[in-house]
Amino acid sequence: MRKPLNRLRALTAAGAAGALALTAACGGSGGSNDDEITWWHIQNEDPMMSYWDQLSEEWLEESGSDLTFDTQAIENDSFKQRLSVSESADEMPDLFQTWGGGVLAEQAEAGLVRDLTDELDCLDLINPGYLEAYTVDGRVYGVPFDAGAVGFWYNKDLFAEAGIDEIPETWSGFLGVVEDLKAADITPIALGESELWPGHFYWAYLVMRTIGLDALSESAANMEFSDPGFVEAGEHLQDLIELEPFQPGFEAAPYGEGPDSQAAIMGNGDAAMELMGQWAPSVQADSSGTDGLGDSLGFFKFPAVEGGAGDINEILSGGNGFAVGNNAPDEVFDYLCYLFSEENQSRILENADGLFTTVAANPENVLDEVDPHLQLVLDTVAESTGAQLYLDQDYPAAVGETVNEATGGLFLGDIGPEQVVEDINTAWEREQ
Repeated sequence: MRKPLNRLRALTAAGAAGALALTAACGGSGGSNDDEITWWHIQNEDPMMSYWDQLSEEWLEESGSDLTFDTQAIENDSFKQRLSVSESADEMPDLFQTWGGGVLAEQAEAGLVRDLTDELDCLDLINPGYLEAYTVDGRVYGVPFDAGAVGFWYNKDLFAEAGIDEIPETWSGFLGVVEDLKAADITPIALGESELWPGHFYWAYLVMRTIGLDALSESAANMEFSDPGFVEAGEHLQDLIELEPFQPGFEAAPYGEGPDSQAAIMGNGDAAMELMGQWAPSVQADSSGTDGLGDSLGFFKFPAVEGGAGDINEILSGGNGFAVGNNAPDEVFDYLCYLFSEENQSRILENADGLFTTVAANPENVLDEVDPHLQLVLDTVAESTGAQLYLDQDYPAAVGETVNEATGGLFLGDIGPEQVVEDINTAWEREQ
């Protein structure tokens, strides 16, 4: 879906100052020299951190280009801060990470990214459905290299230990599973809420299940969340929070960095579930220092809300992609098509070690076999009847940030369901 957007919002003075200090510490702004391609991405750990470098070196050699790459692998939150500074200064990196949606639409409206529609002769190699989140007014401004769905990853062994033999398909059934796990002295859910975005998945899904995708799309297009189902979704989430289902210290826990992170707790078998996207099994293994849960790891769809207008087969989805800065050299287009050749799509998936899912128009041409965990996600995508991009990416940046902050306040008990909606509506009003 596409919504009306105003000009790219300015950073506050304090926020800009802090982000500028971070940028200086990390190596400068996004603008590049004429003889190099500046590339920012968030795959800041191997295997992909090194493999992106390998691919760029191969392209330089094969193309005979005189350019060089200034590639910077940046932690997720730091990347977002640095990109905000680059936007304010109109010094965008030549090639950079994007998740599409409202943030990319704002960048396109502000003239900060290049229109790729007529520049890439390889767009037909990408599943057109996955291009929707990167399309603004019928023009393509970004390309995905990964896509999937958010759902509940669960530890089959811990479910069995608690005597749970059925996957919950309703919200009341899910709350019952949480109570059964607590009764068995098992932490039901791992959550890294210090980063806020993991928690927003719960509220987003509950809104989808309560009012349905059509009503959510209409509300976003009107830039107003007036449907009472938005408050009801928060009340459903509050019911979960009041059960105290998360690990101690979840409020300060990160998602995937360190032994106390959400992913490590799940990967070590110290919690029974986490709500996360297609990358979860790989991050669980990396963060916990293990091989992951293996055959003990399962996946199920976010449950339906009884009486809600949403469908259990409507998914919250998204993935990783790249956009091209407004001052990037044309050679970047050649490089992107090099990355998206079917041969290199196959190599990327192989080297990503289960981190990415395919976006290929013809998956059979790039996949020899699919990781069984990723197959669970692909099956969910195949069964989906509709999809919603992560709210913090689909909406304008200020609204997306407010969604995360307001839902974070609900998890902490600082505000209630009504205030969550009021805060988000205030953010919408500022966009009008």
